[in-house]
Amino acid sequence: MKLFFTTLLAGLFFDAGAQTQAEWAQTVNWDGVSHWSKYIKVRAAYLGPNALAVPQLSNGSIDSSRSAGITAQFHFSPGDKTQSIALYGNYCLVKDIISFDVSYIPVEYYNMSDAVKKERHVYYKYYNDKKARGDVLMSTTIQLFNKWRKKMHLALRMGYRYPSSSGFGAARFIDGLGYHFDISMAKPFNKIPLKWIAMAGFYCWQIEQEDFRQNDAFLFGTGFEWNPDSWRFQTYVAGYLGYLEHSGDKPIVFRTTAEKRIKKASLLLRFQQGLHDFKYSTVEFGGKYYFK
Repeated sequence: MKLFFTTLLAGLFFDAGAQTQAEWAQTVNWDGVSHWSKYIKVRAAYLGPNALAVPQLSNGSIDSSRSAGITAQFHFSPGDKTQSIALYGNYCLVKDIISFDVSYIPVEYYNMSDAVKKERHVYYKYYNDKKARGDVLMSTTIQLFNKWRKKMHLALRMGYRYPSSSGFGAARFIDGLGYHFDISMAKPFNKIPLKWIAMAGFYCWQIEQEDFRQNDAFLFGTGFEWNPDSWRFQTYVAGYLGYLEHSGDKPIVFRTTAEKRIKKASLLLRFQQGLHDFKYSTVEFGGKYYFK
């Protein structure tokens, strides 16, 4: 009888999904000295969907509006179901010349399987966490060679990651520095509101693991944009290629976006599918408000 009650109490109060320090040490093959953060894989393939996301493909033009937006994101991956809220903002300093934009994930809810947690080397103290927040991402876009605009649109974008996230120990965000810069272009087609869009640039983020302090990558993307009346459609492939071989640092995604402008607001629907080193399928929807 005593054994029965002991077993019953253990079942009520013991979390079967928990992990001990010894189990974590065995999973990561701990050397007994190094800090646990050295075992987190700071690569897109082994983190949450918003940690090292591929930057949006720009269309070679300045967004001359001042706007604020909010969307809901639903990410699906084997062993990882994630829901998050995204905030967006854009401020045009000089019309058709320079603008600033910011994005932030204030909250992310997730549920990972044991297999995924062990693959990502989640630290045992954060093994049962289910909530995190993201880093602040800011960028500046500058229009280039306006005299060429009838034939080609060109813009320079410089982005920076401000460490502000939680969830590093649970392999959700990196809470580290990062930056990128790229040149984007758009080639308009005659007589129809269709553009070929593309970008090329450099992407870098902090890892501070083993013998490496950071990871550098070639950033790229190409696709099409269609702008009939008050609609904007984009379909493209984008990604970046890190230099650490076979490490999960080469995410490539397919995205398609539809946006409908309605007076001072717009509605947005986006689908994203990971193609390489990014195992998530994502549906995102929301809206923007445009200020005067």
